[in-house]
Amino acid sequence: MTLQRYEGLSEAELDRIERLAEAATQGPWFSYVAGRDAADGSSWIELGACNELGSFRSMELIGGTVADQDFIASARQDVPRLLLEVRALRARLDSLRDAEISLRMRALRGAAEESAAPSSAMV
Repeated sequence: MTLQRYEGLSEAELDRIERLAEAATQGPWFSYVAGRDAADGSSWIELGACNELGSFRSMELIGGTVADQDFIASARQDVPRLLLEVRALRARLDSLRDAEISLRMRALRGAAEESAAPSSAMV
């Protein structure tokens, strides 16, 4: 993995990714690779669960590697989970920032009250 400058994802970018995931065929998606998962000599990605008749929708990847196919199939489940994780972590971070600000404000008020109170040395 190459290092890239990280600038963060905006809410608009997260929303765009979420719209793409929601528009795709519902999961789960499964990768079947000839010689690994399938004996019939072809590879495909199964889209969603089989219906009651045992049939399913599928797609084949042309020009991609086994790793590409496995990644695409897994991304159907992983991308929505990653979006939830990013948003949950951002909410937690915001909560922690709010708590830190509140604590600092209380500490400043306490320090201001102490400095405003008459000291016993002055009495």
